[in-house]
Amino acid sequence: MTVEVSKTETSRVKNCRLAYYILSWVLMICIVIQVFLAGLAMFEYSEAWQWHRTFVHMFEYISIILLILGIIGKLSRKMTWGSLGLFVLFNIQYYTAHGIAGALHPVLALALFWGALTLVRGSYPFLARRTKRESGMR
Repeated sequence: MTVEVSKTETSRVKNCRLAYYILSWVLMICIVIQVFLAGLAMFEYSEAWQWHRTFVHMFEYISIILLILGIIGKLSRKMTWGSLGLFVLFNIQYYTAHGIAGALHPVLALALFWGALTLVRGSYPFLARRTKRESGMR
């Protein structure tokens, strides 16, 4: 029975790691699209501001899902806490959307992109890694 539990846990860990990797890509792509929408609104089509405002609501909580997947998938603290850090940055973005703090809004967008890229690059090696229990079973 212990072997069955270990196999189930190993499978869960692998699936969470794969989901983390895929969702980190999705998050990074969404951030790029969000910046594109801001640029489109700024330079060509001002109605795109509404798209920019609403699109963020479709992906802003991916970082919380990444946090949960990171814990279940036994990813490094850097990956797990990095996910939480992105969630905090997303929330700070709302406060920088207006007024004098608006100058920080595009800078924080760069930080969000860099953070998402870090999660993508950092999560890939975990896909090939075995858990301690799995390597001990063979």
